Amino acid sequence: MIIMTNRYIKGVVTKGASRGCKMGFPTANILPPKGAILPDNGVYRTKVTLDGNTYNAITNIGINPTFGSNQKTVESHIFDFGMDIVGEEINIEIISFVRAERMFDNIYELVKQIKSDVAQVLAEIEESVTL
Repeated sequence: MIIMTNRYIKGVVTKGASRGCKMGFPTANILPPKGAILPDNGVYRTKVTLDGNTYNAITNIGINPTFGSNQKTVESHIFDFGMDIVGEEINIEIISFVRAERMFDNIYELVKQIKSDVAQVLAEIEESVTL
């Protein structure tokens, strides 16, 4: 079950298609039930909490149109994290909007955009630490 309140999403991590991992950006995936109220499809700077520990992350909410999917997912790439957390409950806090979800012509363009998104989020994190 996924729960969305204000700017928080809570749910159990499920096994995904491993596309993020193959592209160098492994994700913790949550499948929202039909009718769940979520933020607009897009990429967000987030914080993920697991077992009382909070990690910086970047999260995509949407249908992954580049891969022809129509299943809405919430996928978080947690920075500096390498544990398998399938079956674990996580809490995702939305910090800021990065960009709208869109379809890319190919996987190479998608990876290029993900790298740019990650760099933007890491710069925001660095800036917030130095303030």
